[in-house]
Amino acid sequence: MRARAPLSFDQCEAQVEDMMVRGIAFSHVEDAIDTAPLSELHKAALWLLAWSLRSRTQQRQDARCMLAAAAGGWGGQ
Repeated sequence: MRARAPLSFDQCEAQVEDMMVRGIAFSHVEDAIDTAPLSELHKAALWLLAWSLRSRTQQRQDARCMLAAAAGGWGGQ
């Protein structure tokens, strides 16, 4: 399976987990989820699964970047 191959409905959870275990870039996993022919709710659940499989350090770095961007007015008010 290519990193950006569409996810099938019946195997999407296992495919996301496999991609993360193999160390495929999170952005590629996101792309695979985005292109999957699934409901937005299902895609959100898969994204959350992929996010949870990242290291705590990666999660914290991304959260701090988003907080800094929000504080700097990026997309905010």
